[in-house]
Amino acid sequence: MQTNNVDSASSTGSAPAPPPPAPQSAARLAILLILLAVAVGALGYDFSSARPLCEAADKKVQEFVDTQNRKGVKEAALVSSADIQKVIGFGPTWVEEHDDKGYTKEYYCWWGKVPLLTRRRHFIAVVYVGNKPRHYSSHYREEPPTEAYPIADANPPALQKMEAITSPTNSPGDESKGEKGSDKTDEGAPKEGEKSAEKPAEKSGEEKAAPKEADKPAGGDKEKP
Repeated sequence: MQTNNVDSASSTGSAPAPPPPAPQSAARLAILLILLAVAVGALGYDFSSARPLCEAADKKVQEFVDTQNRKGVKEAALVSSADIQKVIGFGPTWVEEHDDKGYTKEYYCWWGKVPLLTRRRHFIAVVYVGNKPRHYSSHYREEPPTEAYPIADANPPALQKMEAITSPTNSPGDESKGEKGSDKTDEGAPKEGEKSAEKPAEKSGEEKAAPKEADKPAGGDKEKP
């Protein structure tokens, strides 16, 4: 009888008890639910607010620029960054200055500075050209193409001057020859001062010749038979 009790006790003690619920499973579920809610909210904002607002701002900017272009030069000034900011309703999210190439690029993003979404989802890029303060050139709902930027001068004035000096047709030796030739022609040509000086010399010769004729004896005709 005792052995049976021991066996029954051992059999009941060897059965594993069910493990208690892990506390981490509830935390994971909460995190997953939060991420799902954020994703659904972001998706709803992207389609219900960001895209319509970006499209409306793009139309407003185009209408404003067209209105300014239809005005005369005296009535309307060039469109500036301040004008674009008033039309859109807020300032640029990002600004890129390219002073070496003569343009500025502004980004107006409806996702703010959110990584991976700022320049991928609903933004307007505006290009300004000219001297500062630069004026509006064009705007896009994507990255501006290459032709939107001003073309940099491939041959700046300093380089053009150097090429003109070192070119075979305009070598320094040719320039010096031309200068010497011009000096020779100037030396060979009579100057105005020399002409005016020669005339008095001719007159003085005539005056000298006249006294010689006068020095002849007055009675020379009488000596003739």
